[in-house]
Parts: sequence; structure tokens; C-alpha cells
Amino acid sequence: MDFAAVEYHLSMMMLVTATVGMGAILTPREFVDVWRAPQGVLSVLFAQIVITPPLAIALAFLFGLPPGVAFGLLMVASMPGGLYSNLLTHLGQGNVALSIAATAVSTLLCLVTTSLLLRIYGATHLPDDFAMPVGRVLADIGCFLLAPLLSGMLIRRVWPVRAPALSRNLIRVSTVLLAVFIVGALGSGRIEVASYGWRTPLALILFGIASFWCAVGAATLFRLSPDDRFAVSLEIVVRNGGLALVLKAALFPSVAGIANPIGDGALYVILFYTATSLAIGIIEVTLKRRKVGVLYASR
Repeated sequence: MDFAAVEYHLSMMMLVTATVGMGAILTPREFVDVWRAPQGVLSVLFAQIVITPPLAIALAFLFGLPPGVAFGLLMVASMPGGLYSNLLTHLGQGNVALSIAATAVSTLLCLVTTSLLLRIYGATHLPDDFAMPVGRVLADIGCFLLAPLLSGMLIRRVWPVRAPALSRNLIRVSTVLLAVFIVGALGSGRIEVASYGWRTPLALILFGIASFWCAVGAATLFRLSPDDRFAVSLEIVVRNGGLALVLKAALFPSVAGIANPIGDGALYVILFYTATSLAIGIIEVTLKRRKVGVLYASR
């Protein structure tokens, strides 16, 4: 079976299952606490809007990346946090309510911020009639974040005794689906890693690592707790690759038999960085659960 034919459905199944499971162990009070102390969400927005786009531009310049790759890296840096960050935050025992709130806020704001950042840093590659896919953004928030989250919280309210066990089982299912997704993506052959030489993959990996540590710095600046800092860091590393693909298709539609250096470079970056960000997230989850490393070791 062609992985591309089931990729979207598998991804959405995983996200919905995970979000219902997380909702089943969350209470409205936890979200109220996030809004009463908004430093976590503000640190995410600060890192996403102020820090990472210039970081992408700097790496593109330092590594001499081709224009298409450089623009693709800017696209990724301009995206809001991805829904996968919520699951990884849960698996790493971070602040899930903060992660979900930050994803929702940054995704809504991307209707303005992504367009603004691309016009500031990458205007030469944008058509005059460029516009954000509003319908896709609202669908992501409504169908794959808010609806399953509220469903899970309703389950907790109606069946408080059974909710924890149901949550554990749903999270286990979503984790298995995530593993299947990663294996399928790696074996799909959608990109050839070496097609842009060694500098491009290295630059993208460094962007992910640098984004993580910039997020740690932002969270420290806002004096966040370790669990909040973990949620913020994953929110900055893991971006909305699905939205980036939709935007790429709108800006640089593929035409059979016709090469498009900008569009092809952007597609490579989106796919490679999505895999890279998940790898970084899984590594950080493992380190935090085992309490090893500079950030997580017991003091």
C-alpha cells in the first residue's frame, strides 16, 4: 500500500486518539491556571515569532543553502506549533494544558503572523495574491484539537472513575499509531536525503537543536517551571508540517514534468524537518522520563 494514500488519515487518527486521551485526565482548572499565568504561552509566541525566523535566515546564509531550501526553512520557522507536540509533552510528563493552549493560540495567530513573517523575510518568492488557508487552520483547531479535547474532558466528567484507564489505553493506541506513522514515513521514499548534499540536512538538524535551546532560554527568561519549560521547548521544535504542506501546495503547485526549484526545495525541508523534529522530541521525552541530561537530571 502507498503510504502517501493513508498518511493523512493515520496522522489524524493518532492525533484525535491522543487528544481525547489527554482530555480525559485534564480539568478546566488546569487551563484556567494557564490563562491566569500566561508566561508559558507568551514564551512560545516570543520564540516562534521573534527568535526562530531570524535563526532560519542565519543558518541559510551560513550554510549557503539553495533558495528553495532557504525559503522552505523560513516556512517551517513561520509555522505554529504542531499537534504532535501535545502528545510528546504528555509522554514526557510535561504541562499538557500549557502545550494545548499554546498550540491553539499560535495556530490562530498564524493567520496573521505566518503571512507577516513570510512577507518580511521571503517576499521575493511570494505571489501578490498570497493568503493563508483560513479554512484549513480553523479545521485543524476545531476538528483535531478542541473537539477531541472537549470530548475527553466530558468523558472525565461523566465517568470519573473509568476516565484514567481509558486515557491510558487511548494514549497507548496513539503511541502505537505514532510508531507506525514514523516507520511508514521512513520507508515511503518521498524524499532522498542526499539530494541536496550534506549541508542541507545538517542545517535542518541544527535548526531543530538550536530551536530547542532557544526555547529553553525563552522559558528560563520567563521563569517557567521545568514541566512548563519542557512543553514550551517541544512547542517550538515540533511545527505544523501539515499546514506547511498545504501552504507549499498553494504557493508552488506541482506540475508533472516541470521542475520547480523553489517548490521542490521547500517540500524537501518540510518533510525532512518534520521527521527531524519528531526525532528530537522523542529523544527529549526519553531523557526526561529517565531523568538524565543537563535539563532533567535530579539535583
